[in-house]
Amino acid sequence: MPEFDPASPLLAVLSAAATGFLVGILPVGLAEVAAVGIGLVHPPGLALAMLAAFTVGHVGAKVPWYVAGTLGERAPAGRVAGAIGRARAFLAARPGYGTGVLAVSALTSIPPFHLSAIAAGLVRLPFVRFMLICLAGRAVRFGALASVPSLLHAWVG
Repeated sequence: MPEFDPASPLLAVLSAAATGFLVGILPVGLAEVAAVGIGLVHPPGLALAMLAAFTVGHVGAKVPWYVAGTLGERAPAGRVAGAIGRARAFLAARPGYGTGVLAVSALTSIPPFHLSAIAAGLVRLPFVRFMLICLAGRAVRFGALASVPSLLHAWVG
């Protein structure tokens, strides 16, 4: 049986991916704390690998939210179905709007990122575009947060 090494860089990267997924599937806001924590990891190369894995795991956790949004067509006729139809018509007339809102949400979490993932599925934002926007926005957000410990250390001295 292989020996378990708790100091393994591979274990650290896989743990970061799993943590990213877990805090991404539940909309509780712990991703930011985890990203700052990753910023404390040394050496910096390991921190970067962990941050990349964390980001991929986090965005992967938004896929079920996106898929849930695509099921909006199954909503019974009425207010919900009408709202979905109006949202699709609005975005059809303004193709960049949905992409922009998703990008802002991925970067700032305003509106809440999981709700934006659901909305992206509802309005049928192409999946590849959804993933690329989410990965780019979250990479910038988590990268900025992971840099906080280094910035504080440099500032405090």
